[in-house]
Amino acid sequence: MPLKLKYIFSLVFTFALVTSYSQVGGQATYQFLNLATSPRAAATGGYFVPVADQDESQIYANPSLLSKQMDNRLVVNYVNYISDINYGYTGYVKDFGKVGTFSLGINYLNYGKFTWADESAAVLGNFSASESAMNIGWGKALREKISIGFNAKFIYSQLYTYKSVGGALDGAITYYDPVKDLGISLVVRNFGTQFTTYTEGNREPLPFDIQLGFAKKLSHAPFRFSLVAHNLTNQKMYYQNLGDQKIVQSSNGEDSLIIKSGNFGDEIMRRMAIGMEFIPTQNFAVRVGYNFQRQQELKLGGTNKLGTVGFSFGTQIKIKKLTFQYTWASYHVGGSAHLISISARTSDFKKKKESKEENKQ
Repeated sequence: MPLKLKYIFSLVFTFALVTSYSQVGGQATYQFLNLATSPRAAATGGYFVPVADQDESQIYANPSLLSKQMDNRLVVNYVNYISDINYGYTGYVKDFGKVGTFSLGINYLNYGKFTWADESAAVLGNFSASESAMNIGWGKALREKISIGFNAKFIYSQLYTYKSVGGALDGAITYYDPVKDLGISLVVRNFGTQFTTYTEGNREPLPFDIQLGFAKKLSHAPFRFSLVAHNLTNQKMYYQNLGDQKIVQSSNGEDSLIIKSGNFGDEIMRRMAIGMEFIPTQNFAVRVGYNFQRQQELKLGGTNKLGTVGFSFGTQIKIKKLTFQYTWASYHVGGSAHLISISARTSDFKKKKESKEENKQ
């Protein structure tokens, strides 16, 4: 293995070893960093698709997909989330030749307005809560099929009167063979810390995660399948909800509470996000995904009330210089998310304007 690649893999796995402990939802702060901002990622299970096809909507989730082909591209992702919560990501990409390709972006989460009341239920007004992160990304091709990338994030969170500032790094490496249309990515996300805490002396960990993605397009059919393994540092992913509990009456008439525990297959599946893309042309795609963990943790009252929880559907259309993406993702029987993305190369519009001015002259 070349020296450069040895150094990169060593760096990635050092990140993994430093923070390799069990960590599930609710045990880390800045959870908004893990929300899927890309409609494509959301449509294929909630994570990235490890394919170097110049989709700038994915670079926030996987910076190693940054490439010089994205030069001057602008992307705006917006998500109409549960209730009146909304979030999104806006980013711009610029290539600097041998130095590499850089991105500058910001993602935000607005929790909406809340009623401010005291212990006696007297309404005193309203307040809001929001979180945001400024992202600086860098990506570079080491070889024809191998690329690396990093994201640096400056995080600000305000929840009522509580504020916190932090920083995080993402690191990623991707192998992509355009002939076989085969992609593999290893991503280390949210390696960082709080600079200032919400309350004095209460420092919380960030939602650190290691993800391994695989994608392959069929040779003689317009279908691409993807699989992303996530939460690879967590020792246990099983979450007990009410649907996993039942009361059993014993022979002596006493009631016993039986709590189901996750088996090996359940633990594996909760770490997998599965996606499929139907791509009949370069200008049109249909996507579908399934997230087993989301379905099991957010089901209502048991296995008979799943609905479409855990499933997601999306599409992409390219019209001239604009690329539109849309995804519907079901998070709960009582709510779902709608993701929209618009992207374009800003220099294309500048050339068109200059061409019109020349024609007038």
